[in-house]
Amino acid sequence: MSLKTNIIVVIIMAIALSSCLKKQSASPIPFIEFKDFIANKDTANLLINFTDGDGDIGLTQNDTIAPNNYNCFISYIEKQKGVWVKRILPFDFNYRIPIINTSSKAKTIQGEIKIAIKPYYYDPFSKFDTIKYEIYIVDKALNKSNVITTREIITP
Repeated sequence: MSLKTNIIVVIIMAIALSSCLKKQSASPIPFIEFKDFIANKDTANLLINFTDGDGDIGLTQNDTIAPNNYNCFISYIEKQKGVWVKRILPFDFNYRIPIINTSSKAKTIQGEIKIAIKPYYYDPFSKFDTIKYEIYIVDKALNKSNVITTREIITP
């Protein structure tokens, strides 16, 4: 093969390979997905997957003034006689996700968030035994993610 043919083959291969590689870009609005809920007696772990296009999820220890008290909001929903009812309990399940992207550059980040729910993941005084949670997160720019729900959870 001639040098000219080799160069053409290399260029075609480079174009073909570069078209296969997609640059990962995501919305700056966080996106979450329910992964799992693992109960251990009275406590539980909630696992959610996330993607954020500009990587600004997380609060520092100094972020304590509203609206930065929490950045993961979790509602407790109980099935009462076949109807889902959102309940307000004497304790809340809201959570502070720590800073994830420590770089000063905005970049797409994705991963898993594990939230420990304790001392109880359910209302121990309720006469109903089926619950679920509704979850959303908010990033530093106050972009609200989609809202997800867990599967139905049977309490002890």
